[in-house]
Formats: sequence, structure tokens, C-alpha cells
Amino acid sequence: MLVFKAKIFGVFYIICAALFFFYILFPSDTVKEYLADQVRLVHPGLAVEISRVKPSFPPGLKLYDVSVYHLGQILAEMDNLKISPDILSLFLSTTQLSFRANGYGGMLTGQVDISKNSANREMTIDADLAGIQVKELQALSAITTHKISGNLDGTLTIKTKAPHQGLSGDLILTDGQIEFSPPLLNQNKLSFNTIEAELMLNNRSLTINRCQIEGNQLAAHVSGSIKFSGRSARKILDLSGTVNPHATLLAKLGKNLPQLLAGSSSDKQGFPFKITGTMDSPEYSFN
Repeated sequence: MLVFKAKIFGVFYIICAALFFFYILFPSDTVKEYLADQVRLVHPGLAVEISRVKPSFPPGLKLYDVSVYHLGQILAEMDNLKISPDILSLFLSTTQLSFRANGYGGMLTGQVDISKNSANREMTIDADLAGIQVKELQALSAITTHKISGNLDGTLTIKTKAPHQGLSGDLILTDGQIEFSPPLLNQNKLSFNTIEAELMLNNRSLTINRCQIEGNQLAAHVSGSIKFSGRSARKILDLSGTVNPHATLLAKLGKNLPQLLAGSSSDKQGFPFKITGTMDSPEYSFN
């Protein structure tokens, strides 16, 4: 019996020692290069930088200080990212990975499906966002000149398979503020309670299927698109909707109100409007 126990202890010791040295001697640099190569295979315009990689338990990888770039522009930065595979899916045509990340003061969790049957490893990412601080998102500067703050929650889906490749989102922003640059309706900033939006980013166009703004200053509904010019950094606007200004905003508009709303007729939903031109020089009309 003592001999048997000694053998069991010896096997246990060897396993623990192997795991210990595997953790200490883990080839972090090699794994970082492999992950970066896999990202480029999925999308040549994407690049990832990782400070270090460590194995985790349950089986998986934990990445630290992760930065994702698209054509040289920052998309996302994460303090840490844990990736765990569905072991059985490693032997199937579609590999499934679950992930959990911390960054921008919030959390990002979800699943990645990677098809092994396609040459470029087509991928679908479904993610849930919670408590993201929007003011920390550098990627917003590529879409808008306005500064936005607030708490972001919602879902995102990214697909790389043509012709449906792109990013779609169902998002809600709460307790926030927009600092307009340039000013909008002669106002420098606008506070709001919630902004709910359904978005689609595909190629060089951001489509806003629905955007509803609720706050003490106004209520508004917006839809349309923002197109990114291929020849310059211009963003071309084609937005329309209705706005219902509340008493606090009406007081701020003051003398400008009759001029702004000249020729416009209000209904129960508010004043209809259009925004065209470019992000740097927008044109507003009420009709």
C-alpha cells in the first residue's frame, strides 16, 4: 500500500512540476507572433499588438495590454483578454472560442466562431458590452469630430464572410454628454439620459438604422448614413429625423429659434430635419 501511495505521489509530483515549468517557460513571444499572424489571415487590414501571453486555467490563454488596429488606426485597447476554446470544437469544422476582456472601465464578453473550411478562415464574433466609458474610445475620432461621454452597454456582431462582412451593433448609451465640434444649432454641448441605436458599419459606410435620444433638453429620432470618402478623410452626412426640443433647450436657443425653425411645421413627434454636407461643415435644414 505504501509503495502504491508513493507511486501516486510521484506521478502527481511530476505532473505538477511539468505544469509549473510549462507556465514559467511558456513561449510567450512565439504565441504572440502566431496570434498576430492569424489575425492578419482573417483580415489583412487588421493588426494586433500584445504585451505578453500566459496560459490560463481552464485551458486557454490570457493576453495583457492588447491593442487592435485597422489600417494603422486604433480600434480597441484592452487591459487583459482571456480566451478559452471549446475543446470538442477543435475537432470540428468550426472552432468556437469564448472570451472575456477588461478595458475602457468596463467589460466585454462573447464568443468567436472560426470556420476551418474557408481559405481565409471566415469568422463571426458576438460580443456583449457592459459599462464601457465612451470618452476613452479613441476609435470614435475616426467617425465623428464630436466628443461623446457616457456608459455604453449593448451587443456587437462582426462578420468577415462576404458579402455580409461588417460590424453591426445594438447599443445603449446612458448618462452622457455630447460636446459638439463644430457647434450644432449654436449649442456647444448636449446632455442626455439615453441614446439607443442600431448601427451597421460596412466598408466605407456607417448606416444608422435607428437612433433615439431622450433627455431633459430634447427628444429626437435619427436615421441615415455617414460615408467615408475614399480620397480624403471627409465624412459625408445623409441624416434625417425629428427633434422635439424641451423647455431648457428652447430657452438656450432664444432668439435663434424662429430663424432655425422658419418654414418648419411640428407634429406630435417634433420638427422634421435633415443634416447633409460633411462632418467638418454640416448643413442643417428643417422642413
